[in-house]
Amino acid sequence: MEKKLHLGCGTTKFKDWVNIDAVVDCEPDLVHDFLNPLPFADNSVVRIYAKDLLEHFDKYSRYVVMEDWARVLRKGGKLELFVPDFKKILLLFFRTSFHNFIDTIFAENMFNSKVYLGSFGNHKWGYTKKTLKSFLKIFGFKIISLKIDNNNIYCLAQKDRHVERSELDNIQVYSYANDCGEGKRYLSLSILRKKIRNQ
Repeated sequence: MEKKLHLGCGTTKFKDWVNIDAVVDCEPDLVHDFLNPLPFADNSVVRIYAKDLLEHFDKYSRYVVMEDWARVLRKGGKLELFVPDFKKILLLFFRTSFHNFIDTIFAENMFNSKVYLGSFGNHKWGYTKKTLKSFLKIFGFKIISLKIDNNNIYCLAQKDRHVERSELDNIQVYSYANDCGEGKRYLSLSILRKKIRNQ
């Protein structure tokens, strides 16, 4: 059977998918911290579905997470994402005093009124259609569909090529705080991976 992963499933389970979440109270098929490598072989998965998950990883950790999702997905495999549209949420706030602004930006830590998500529930990064597209391109994805769905961005992408780890290691991520302070202006993905996973 072809392997399909439902990442950040919460309490919603897909039949014939591997339902994965970091919160044990959600009772997924597999409890997994996405900052660590998924327990699947390279190029072994045909489809990944992740709704309201990617924005829960910060500016740096999202690179480590997406690198691993791309690793397990085979060439031609599909990645289906939903993330909040940061630009639309900001426009709603400034134009209409959008009353759920704070909750939408920082997210909700109590899931289905019964599962406390802790830090997993917080949003840590924002995306627009443009930034999401450019981010996915780094990892060898080609966009099939990219559109606004209410306050979310819906993206269907296909893994167009397998990007080798040696190439990914050299990706440079700009660090605004360090550029204005005493640290390095850019950090490579290899350094980020070591800092985030303590490897």
